[in-house]
Formats: sequence, structure tokens, C-alpha cells
Amino acid sequence: MLCTGRAILENMITEKKSERPVLLNASEKCYSVLRKMLVCGQLPVGSRLAEVEWSQRLGVQRAALREAMVLLTHDGLLIRRATGGFFVPKPEEVRYDSLWDARIVLELGALELTFAPGAPPRDLTPLKKICGTMEDLHLSGLTMGFYESDFLFHQTLLELSGNEILAKMFSHSAQHFYPLAPVTEDVRKEKEAKVIREHREIIASLEAGDVPAASGLLREHIARNKAVTPNLPVAAGRK
Repeated sequence: MLCTGRAILENMITEKKSERPVLLNASEKCYSVLRKMLVCGQLPVGSRLAEVEWSQRLGVQRAALREAMVLLTHDGLLIRRATGGFFVPKPEEVRYDSLWDARIVLELGALELTFAPGAPPRDLTPLKKICGTMEDLHLSGLTMGFYESDFLFHQTLLELSGNEILAKMFSHSAQHFYPLAPVTEDVRKEKEAKVIREHREIIASLEAGDVPAASGLLREHIARNKAVTPNLPVAAGRK
């Protein structure tokens, strides 16, 4: 089951990328790879991204890597300290309330745009497939893969609108939610099962044509996660 869940996730990501093939230059490649890792919490908070090490890992020149890191700093995914270098923000350096509020505005707005009266019908199959993947990853105990699938679900929901700007804005507002305070295994499993259940309830409402109900479920889903996010103090200079 463990291998199956990971294989499904990788296949979905591959299929998604193949829909719109693009050629990336070196800095865009660095930006894309690092952004995905940062958004999904795959880099330790507070860690420094050494330019020599990461330029070698990504096979690019340091100038291209630095350009990508500057862009990620503008997105709020990295910070640049006075002592020099680029770092993954610590929890107290992230404005969680503002990020969650941005999520609510973007996702509900995209939902209303996608399913507005007279809008063409949307294929919800990709969302269902992601829920199936999340179920496999949940049962396999692949927490990080589950986080990636959760992010992919919400990003796909945004992309159904056909508005690329909304999707990009979402990717920048969905940051830093995963590497928060650790929880027990039982609590983690319970939370993951609830996320899957709520995702499927949203899909069911959309299939039934009940957009207001889907919007209400989505709002509750996001707001519930906002409520359990630690209310951490904001570091000086980031208020």
C-alpha cells in the first residue's frame, strides 16, 4: 500500500504537468522546485539554504539560484537575514492570520467564478482522484505525501476557474501551514480522515449543483484549520 500511494501521487503530478508542457530556464527551474518544497513543508523551518549546496543539487549556476531565492523572498516563502543568506521562515516569522484570510478570499472567490450561473460544466474527476490518492497516503502513513495531495486538491479547485493568476496567488498564500507543532499519531490520523471527508462533501455538493452549500463547506473547512493554527507572535519588523 505504501508504494501504491506514492506511485499514484507521482503519476498524478506527472499527468498534471504534461497538460501544459513548458521549458524552464535555470532560475525558473530553481524557483519551481524550491517553491513546491517550501509550500509543502519539505524544508526544515529556520534552516539556511546554502547557495553552493543548492546550486549543485539543482545543477545550476549560483546566479540563477540566487535570482530564484530573491523571488521566493518576495513571495514570503524565504527570508533574508541581516547576517546574510536565505532562510526558511520560523513559525513566529509567519503571519498566519493574514495567510488564512487570503486562502478564504481566494478559494471562495474562485469557486463562485468557476460555478457562476451560465458557466460551462466542470469535470470534477481530478478532484476525486486526488481524494483517492489522499486516502491511500493516509492509510500508508505517508504524511508528507498527504500534505502534498491536500495542497494539490485546493490548487486544482482554483485551477478549475481557468484563471492562472488566481492559481498563482493561491500557491503564494498556502505557504507554511504544514510544518507546525507536531501531534500524536492518533490525532494526525483523525485530522487526515476529516480532511478527506470534507473534501468529498465539497465535491458532492458541487456535483449536486448546490454551489452555496459547497461554498459554506469550503469556508468551514478553511476556517477550522485557521482556528487550530498556533497564534504565534510576529517577529519584529514583520508586523
